Amino acid sequence: MKLHYLLFAALPCLPLVVTAAPSSEESVTAPETHNRELKVGDKAPDQYKRDDQAIKDWKAKGLPAPEKESHWVRMGEHYVLVQITNGVVLAIQSAS
Repeated sequence: MKLHYLLFAALPCLPLVVTAAPSSEESVTAPETHNRELKVGDKAPDQYKRDDQAIKDWKAKGLPAPEKESHWVRMGEHYVLVQITNGVVLAIQSAS
């Protein structure tokens, strides 16, 4: 019984990366993943962490401001917010 209380007490301390940015799409398939679906919380291929992949005009594309240490990239028909430090997918938006 005490274990349940500890778990509930610890929940507010856990980072909520999933809610860090709005995400209108459930998943995206990056060509580099051999058609494996990427979801929020998954790790994107390393090339998407590079600055040359970043979308500089994110505001013109109607995307929310990227969080610190993240940037928007294009994967097929989707924009994906990727954390630069570890490649974790933070949000997915349709490019259409």
